Amino acid sequence: MSRRLALLRAVMVLAFAVVFGRLIQLQLVEGARNRKLADENRIRVVRRLAPRGTIYDRRGRVLATSRLAFSICAVPEELEVAGWDDAGAGVARVLGVPVAEVRGALSQPRPAQYEPVILWRDAAPDMVARCEESAVYASGLSVMANAVRQYPYGALAAHVLGYVREISPEDLTRAEYAAYRPRDLVGKAGVEKVAEQALRGADGGDQIEVDARGRRVRTLGAVAPQPGRDVWLTLDLDLQRAAEEALGDRAGAVVALDPDTGDVLVMASHPAYDLNLFAGALAPSEWKGLRGPARPLQNRAIAARYEPGSVFKIVTAAAALDSNAVADSDRFYCDGVYSLGGWRMRCWKRDGHGSLDFLRGFAQSCNVMFATLGRRVGPEAMAEMARRFGLGEATGLGLPEETSGLIPTPAWKRQARRQPWYPGDTAQMSIGQGDCLVTPLQVAREVAVVANGGYLVTPRLVQRIAEEDSEAADAGRRSVGLKPETIAALRTGMEAVVEEGGTAHRIWTDHYRIAGKTGTAQNPRGEPHAWFAGFAPADDPRIAIAVLVENGGSGSAVAGPIARHVFDTMLLPPEQRRPWPVDKKTVAAAARPQG
Repeated sequence: MSRRLALLRAVMVLAFAVVFGRLIQLQLVEGARNRKLADENRIRVVRRLAPRGTIYDRRGRVLATSRLAFSICAVPEELEVAGWDDAGAGVARVLGVPVAEVRGALSQPRPAQYEPVILWRDAAPDMVARCEESAVYASGLSVMANAVRQYPYGALAAHVLGYVREISPEDLTRAEYAAYRPRDLVGKAGVEKVAEQALRGADGGDQIEVDARGRRVRTLGAVAPQPGRDVWLTLDLDLQRAAEEALGDRAGAVVALDPDTGDVLVMASHPAYDLNLFAGALAPSEWKGLRGPARPLQNRAIAARYEPGSVFKIVTAAAALDSNAVADSDRFYCDGVYSLGGWRMRCWKRDGHGSLDFLRGFAQSCNVMFATLGRRVGPEAMAEMARRFGLGEATGLGLPEETSGLIPTPAWKRQARRQPWYPGDTAQMSIGQGDCLVTPLQVAREVAVVANGGYLVTPRLVQRIAEEDSEAADAGRRSVGLKPETIAALRTGMEAVVEEGGTAHRIWTDHYRIAGKTGTAQNPRGEPHAWFAGFAPADDPRIAIAVLVENGGSGSAVAGPIARHVFDTMLLPPEQRRPWPVDKKTVAAAARPQG
């Protein structure tokens, strides 16, 4: 009997030892982990997303801000929908959205369990109502108030402002996005991307206690989100509106700079798109339109390359003047054709300009005169002058989509085409044809050199960011090394372009003086492109502009009036401005091409 009692006592001691040992393991060894698991079952941290900073124009007018919206969220571990074995399909039915959208969101990796996942951003009121009503038969769903981007002017300055979208898996692998989580919003284009770190802000959160069904019981603590910092741009809202109004539905671009500082006053590109489309989910048809052949996402001001046509003649003239290859007393004869052996190049004026001096040849954009000047100075000198004017290279604006363009040389042609350089190539280059390719922003910089007395400016789009020191406005200026008399001759020639007898005489005004250069650039892809580049007032320049209308035809009839409308908006009081369109017949007519 005693042996049995001893055995029973030993078993009981061993059992208590096992239990006691397990308690020690649970309380001491695994205590912290178990407490964390228990807390995660009843305590949630609900992120409160920080609103992005506001973007203003140079006068403090709002271009991009944030508004209150509601997002539908789910905790995957608690997601249940009565009557549905597949919770994802049940949620899709409740919300009225595609099942693939819900499953894709639920499958995203998360930093921690029981963290809510955003299923649908900027939910419509009826979707929010369905979600709230579903509480009786669905658990794990909730509605979160947050801020989404809002653009008060829709498509205005769309390519400058850019847009925000959910961060991609590829971006999450990059060092600069180390602090981001899946489904976070991030700037994808324009200023939204360039100033992302300033605009983003810091998220906050609420620590809440929930019941067995995941419903909020009480708030245990809260950290307020910190809004992003505000950004001021150099854009002028009034000038941007005027440029986009005048450009209308035509494909093209308008860029205007302060010629002294390089501040970008206007950067318009069409076709454009309504930035507010990106606040919520894009419909397949909307995304297809954005990716279609019209290329509305492309910023034509900096990311498209065009033949410059006659606006390149400023470079040809500068190269000839600065090397003393032409004098004011030189005379030229144009019979409508420039001939090199059996090769012929026509002037835009078919019957020719007759005998003319340099100033009249510049004002009339005579191809024969400029081909003669180009042959005198040679392709290398023209290419070198073009680079001094900033053509064929990125401007330093800072937007990631900017392209460089192309200024050809004999060495380039031998390498790229495996062909020699012919005299005809020089003639074509002298009038901005052949292989020359530039962007509208580069052309605006080109005319700014003439306007400011010979300095190449670095364009600036961000004027300042809150809590940051702004850079000196003229930090990017550098002399192009032109003689003062060369600058004076170019300015005189460009003023003559807009006076009686010049190719842009139709935009002349007695309110202020305009200096400019028209262009009708032939291109192998369709109708000629229409160009105008110039500045105003000619005697005290405050704005330099480049206008490009794709397949627009005459620079004088199509591009020039757009520039005049922007000039008027800046330089005249409202009562003296001409309403747009000034003359529908003038603007819409297929006028005879003029250099």
